[in-house]
Amino acid sequence: MGLVDRIRNENRERVFKELLGKKYSELKNFDILYNTMEEFLLIDLKRLVIEGNINKAEDTLFSYIEKNKDINVMFIAGEFYTMLMDMSDEELKKNDFSREEINAGLEEIRKIFNAKILTL
Repeated sequence: MGLVDRIRNENRERVFKELLGKKYSELKNFDILYNTMEEFLLIDLKRLVIEGNINKAEDTLFSYIEKNKDINVMFIAGEFYTMLMDMSDEELKKNDFSREEINAGLEEIRKIFNAKILTL
């Protein structure tokens, strides 16, 4: 495994440990199957991030969460924030985003899904 892959995995681990807290052991212990709408959401979020529309992507994520608080959406949020963690501070700043906003978003997601996390 190369350095870039190792950093990505570390960022992913960090994001999901933040979201799941004590319930986290390893991501491979979770059997995550997304439905079609969830797949579309994840694709849309990735597209928006690639296009540099991080704020719009985050707004899209939270709009979806308002309508659907299924635990899968928490995992999608984790993937979204992992993408952002993989970006440099310069990339984030260029796209009008920051590490502080990533941490605030993760905290908000954790609060929204806290009751569901306890039942995992």
